[in-house]
Amino acid sequence: MNVAIGSYPHHTSRQNHIPVANITGGILNYDEGKERTFPILDALASICVSDPSRQVVAIALQLQLKDLKLCLTVAENEKVKDGLVNYLHEVWSMLRVLSGKFTLDRASSGKQAQHYHYRRVSPIMPHDVGNDIRISLFRYIYLYTRLKHKARVEKWWDRLSEFMERFHESRGKELAGIASDLQFAFLALRGAYVELDTKLVVQQNDEFWETLYTLFEVATCKVTRIIQQNPYFCDALVSEVGRLTNWSKPISEFLF
Repeated sequence: MNVAIGSYPHHTSRQNHIPVANITGGILNYDEGKERTFPILDALASICVSDPSRQVVAIALQLQLKDLKLCLTVAENEKVKDGLVNYLHEVWSMLRVLSGKFTLDRASSGKQAQHYHYRRVSPIMPHDVGNDIRISLFRYIYLYTRLKHKARVEKWWDRLSEFMERFHESRGKELAGIASDLQFAFLALRGAYVELDTKLVVQQNDEFWETLYTLFEVATCKVTRIIQQNPYFCDALVSEVGRLTNWSKPISEFLF
C-alpha cells in the first residue's frame, strides 16, 4: 500500500501509471499495487458500518512520506463518531500484530530465501500463521457490524432458503462441482447465521468464536471458487430451478 515517488507526495488516480524507474520504495508493479490497495480501503469502509440502515462510510489513504506514515481519512454521511475512530484504530492495531507474525514467519528457518527476491504484491499468508489474532479480529469486527449484517440476512434469508429447497428438488442430493460448493456455502451460512448468531445474547467462549469463524471461512472459500470458475452460475441456476421472476435481485447477491 506504500509507494514513494522521489522525496515528495504523489497524488494519483486509479488510472494513472507511475514509471517503475521513479519508485524509490514500496510496490514495484503499481498496477498490482492499485489492485490490492483499493479493495483494502473498500473492505475497511465496509467493516466500519454498524448502523443497520442509512449509514455510509468511505475511507481514503494519504502518504506522509516525511514521517513515514500512512494516514486514513474517514468520512461518513453524518458526523464521524469517536467510537468509529477508536474501533478503526483497534482494527488497524490487530492487523499490525498479524502482519508482524507474518514477518516473523517469513524470516524463519527455511522460508527467508523463499521471499528474499519477492517483488510483487504481498505473498499469501499461510492459514497457520496468527490464527489466534485472526479469530480475535473476526470477533471484534463481527460484534461491531452484527446489527447491519443481521438486518441484511433477515431481508433475504427466507427466499434464499426457499430457493435452496427448489434447488434440491431439481438436482437431487448427489451434488458435484460448483453445485456442491453452493450447497456447502449455504450450509455454512445457515450454521453461522441461524444456529450460532442467535446465541450471541450471552457471553461465548473461544471455541464458539473459532467455530463461527470457520463457518464463514468455508462459505467465503466456496463462494469465491464459484465466482472464479463461473461468475454466471448462480443467475443461470435461478432460471434452471424455478424462474423466480418475483425476486428483485439475482441469487448471487444473497451470498455476499
